[in-house]
Amino acid sequence: MNTLEKYLKKIDESSYDCKDVHTINSEFQQVCKQLFEEGKQDIAAIADLDRQVFSVQKSFDKKEDNEKGIIDGLSWQMSGTQTLEDGSQVPLYWPDVTKYTQQDFEYFEKRYNECKNLYAKTEYGLMVYFGEKTVTSRHNDFKRQLCNELFQLSEEYHAKANKGGEKNHYVLHFFHSLRMAFSVAEKSNLEPELSNLIKYIFETHQNWDITKDGTLRILLDLSGLLSDYFGLSNKLIDFQKVVDKNLEGAEELEKTYVWGAMYAIDRNIAIEQKRNKPVADLLKYKARLYEKLATDAESKSNLACVNFAENALRIYQQIKIPDDISRLEKYYSELRGKFRLSEIRQELPKEHIDNMNERILKAVAENNERGIIHHFITSPWYDTIQNIKDRSVELSKKTVLLSMLPTSIMDKFGNTVDVFYTDEEKEKFSFWNSYTFNFQIGTQTMHRFFIEAYKAKKLNYASVISHLEGTWFNEVIVRNYHGQAVDVKPIDTLKPGLKRMFEELDSFFADNTYQCEFVTVTDSLTLKVEGLLRYFCEKIGIATFKTRQKGSDRLVMEKLLDDLLADIAHEPPLKPEQKTNFDEEDRILIKYVLAEKAGLNLRNAVAHGLMDVFEYSFEHVVVLFCIIIKLSKYKFIETKGDSHDNSSK
Repeated sequence: MNTLEKYLKKIDESSYDCKDVHTINSEFQQVCKQLFEEGKQDIAAIADLDRQVFSVQKSFDKKEDNEKGIIDGLSWQMSGTQTLEDGSQVPLYWPDVTKYTQQDFEYFEKRYNECKNLYAKTEYGLMVYFGEKTVTSRHNDFKRQLCNELFQLSEEYHAKANKGGEKNHYVLHFFHSLRMAFSVAEKSNLEPELSNLIKYIFETHQNWDITKDGTLRILLDLSGLLSDYFGLSNKLIDFQKVVDKNLEGAEELEKTYVWGAMYAIDRNIAIEQKRNKPVADLLKYKARLYEKLATDAESKSNLACVNFAENALRIYQQIKIPDDISRLEKYYSELRGKFRLSEIRQELPKEHIDNMNERILKAVAENNERGIIHHFITSPWYDTIQNIKDRSVELSKKTVLLSMLPTSIMDKFGNTVDVFYTDEEKEKFSFWNSYTFNFQIGTQTMHRFFIEAYKAKKLNYASVISHLEGTWFNEVIVRNYHGQAVDVKPIDTLKPGLKRMFEELDSFFADNTYQCEFVTVTDSLTLKVEGLLRYFCEKIGIATFKTRQKGSDRLVMEKLLDDLLADIAHEPPLKPEQKTNFDEEDRILIKYVLAEKAGLNLRNAVAHGLMDVFEYSFEHVVVLFCIIIKLSKYKFIETKGDSHDNSSK
């Protein structure tokens, strides 16, 4: 029995499950190392293939995209870029599921048939299922067996979740395994498995303990799974009981987490619409929750109260309740007079607000136009990345708070746009969650500083353009279009958007009944920030395009925004002479605002026309303005012996 066979036997005899994935990965690495030392490279390669199985991301949300290292259901855990000998860059994925061969999938099938540990067995089984490269993978007997094994695994996780304890995340793994089992049954129309799963989900939902800390998210997930497959579920369960249970959950959540109650009501609205039932009462409940958020925010001098009151008013207008409409119109007008041009949603203590206002007024009074601009470049509006990371680690130690965090991100249409299954992904989500908290506070301060500087006539279009004309934005970049040299300046494409921004402010402060139009400004500045990043990369010699092979032809395509942000980071694959000196604080801010699904993701929302008119806010405009000013601080110094410029601050 060789080293690999001994370790596979150890897994079979162990109680390893999803929480032990890092241990399994580490132990497989030791097995590979030992096999290499024994000169058994072929077996070591097989051991590494086994190791990859536990790192491959498996989800029905993964859709085939070979250029992004994804096949249906399977994708990588880590990605990056690799620089080839000719200087071009190609994507790099690990594990690279697009490289798996027929022989690899046959090995996964062999391991599935031999494996006795339930968790490991289902991991191999999902590789076979999604790969669809073996004869067995297409047989319903295999799919039925895998479905039942996933169901059994979810029940085991459910039992472990009920035991509680520190860092008990089994409730999340319970739902993930259950959803996988359900999807296998639904895709293959397996009976009686599908009916049994629907009944089990319904019973689990109905018996869920809504008083247990940190578990109400699963209540909504279970009802969402039933709702997503309404046509199947409605024949077997009573959706009225689902709605009633969700209402109980909403009332419990309202005591400590109003937003959670809002999610529960939204879930019920979606269900009732599918049942062709009236939703006026649910909408009224939702409006009342917005009112509660508004009054709580107002009591703490939080600017978000305006937005909450407006949302409540819109709902009352939708369901046509005259008394509530009249009351909210009056309340909204009063708030609008106190707090103008804001949709920031982070609550702050009154003492903090007062202190912040005092410091802002002092800074505006003591600075001239140049000093005001300098404030946007140098002021630490947001905490350091390291401090935010430290706080996210602390957050992850609090079991109740962590279990309340979503395991997926959904857009406003209800589409899942990102999921967080592994510990690394949860760590990533925890960081962005902490960053969001910090972002809202910092943006509130920045917003107030902007308005006070504008009112003091120390921030205007002329002063901004005067500053930008002295930066690299005003330097000529020579472009060659089909053999013809063309001079371009980044500043020229910025001017129209910036001018429109200040024109809208002028109109509003001349007449506070004027409804500002920030659609054009937001769309323009969002895309121009990406343009500035392309100019930046071009000036320091980082390619803004990448090549790909299509048959015998070599095509050239523009890099995506995520690629550009990765290229300017202080990390490989950049060569030493390409060190960008780009502030990581600036890079993370831009990523959060423009490209991160857990952030604002403005670039995607604007480019694909996903924003409704009421979603455009002055908050976004101020942040984009700040990013532009921060990007202007960089200078480019010619380095001897190098054809490219390096950046400095």
